[in-house]
Amino acid sequence: MSEPTSHHPGEPPQPTPVSEFERRLEWSAFSTIAFVAILLGLLGMGLSSLFMKPWHPTGLGDDPDAIAAAALLSGPASATTNGLRWSVAALGGEVGEGAPDPALTRRVGEARAKLESAHARHRRDPRPLAALAALDLIAHDYARAAGRYRRACEAAPRYGEGRLGAGVALALEADRTPEPWQSRALRLQAIAEFAMVDSMLAEYPLALYDRALVLRDAERPAEAAFWARRYLARDGASAWADRMRAIADAVPAAPAASAAR
Repeated sequence: MSEPTSHHPGEPPQPTPVSEFERRLEWSAFSTIAFVAILLGLLGMGLSSLFMKPWHPTGLGDDPDAIAAAALLSGPASATTNGLRWSVAALGGEVGEGAPDPALTRRVGEARAKLESAHARHRRDPRPLAALAALDLIAHDYARAAGRYRRACEAAPRYGEGRLGAGVALALEADRTPEPWQSRALRLQAIAEFAMVDSMLAEYPLALYDRALVLRDAERPAEAAFWARRYLARDGASAWADRMRAIADAVPAAPAASAAR
């Protein structure tokens, strides 16, 4: 056992290591209050994220200009999507594959002006901005469409139409990018956007379908087959299912560890 530290009479006692440590831990009242306030703030943020449901915007909202734009764009809609599936509220739902209808193209300019007015009034509402992105995609301005879709998702990270549209725009930009590495990077970004679509949303089956196609194009056949089978579990009889079945059958049905991520 060690002997207790002794000191000569008249000399101040030397602080022990424990007392010195306690002295250094002493905080001022302000520091203590600030620390407790930070902890309470973090606790409040954690509880709010736990109990508050994420916002899943749908439709176009009730802005009169947005509603008028949708009326201008009503009717059968088609766009060049290279086989990808895509849905737009302003165009009435899922958009068919093919060249845009000339009558629709003529009305796009007027609809764009109305949507820009709606967006200017409702900066925090992602829906008019996503509708503008859809018009960019119809005009083959894929980079601008992807940028607008992504900005819409900044306001609502779980915005199904925004995530799906961003993925389609990025994949289409990849298809016309000649540099292989840049094209692959765009496809991987598109896959990440499709992965952000919640399974409860109407856009989810379309995102599954597109995810499998783009994974195949990115030369990741095992993952493409995994997600194609996930699609087939929901839809095994449509014309869309035939394409997914071809992707699924290209790889033996074995669990791919990386595909489930």
